Amino acid sequence: MDTSYEASGPSTTFMGVSREKIPWWPVIDVDKCDGCNREYDCLKFCPHNVYEPRKDISKIEVVNRYNCVLFCTTRSKMCPHDASSFPAKADILKIIEDGRSE
Repeated sequence: MDTSYEASGPSTTFMGVSREKIPWWPVIDVDKCDGCNREYDCLKFCPHNVYEPRKDISKIEVVNRYNCVLFCTTRSKMCPHDASSFPAKADILKIIEDGRSE
């Protein structure tokens, strides 16, 4: 059984489950996000190309959701406006457990 997670992206697996079956990525509250005054701290922090600045306003959006490293929540902790959130870890673990038994 594959229990490794060496890379990010939709073609990888986590604990034997395809990454595409695991809905772990941040949700951005666009009302709270101000793009860190166009400094985009989340873009600087995340090396996995999960985020991209929106073209219309000074905010970010999630563009590569499957690149988000499972159970990484550092981005939400560093956001000065608490503009991002993640699913409950227990819910994701249940999805993984169910996926492994298929």
